[in-house]
Amino acid sequence: MTEGLTAAGILALSQLILLPLIGVALNGTSSVLYGSVPDLVESRWRTRALSIFYTGTIGSGAIAPVLFGRLGDLLGVWPALTLVALFVLLTLPIAWLLRQSLRLA
Repeated sequence: MTEGLTAAGILALSQLILLPLIGVALNGTSSVLYGSVPDLVESRWRTRALSIFYTGTIGSGAIAPVLFGRLGDLLGVWPALTLVALFVLLTLPIAWLLRQSLRLA
C-alpha cells in the first residue's frame, strides 16, 4: 500500500500541497521494509541480511538522484518523475509474489 501511495505522490508532485503525502508514504515504506527483513531471514543470517539491505538502501539513495537527475536533464522533469513512479510500482508485483511465497511456507 505504501509503495502505491509513494508512486501516486510522485505523480502528484505538480500539486505542491500534496508533498506531505509522499513523505508519509515513504516513511511507511521504510518502516515496513526494515521491519520485514528479520521476518524473512533465519536468525543466524539476520545480521548479514540487514547489513546487505541497509547497504543497498544507502547505495540506491546515493545513485538514484544522480541517475534520475540526468534523466530529468535529458527528458524533462515530469517524464523523469513518471519514470520514478513506474519504478516504484515495479515493487508491487514483487511484494505480491513474496507474500504468496510466505503463505506457502
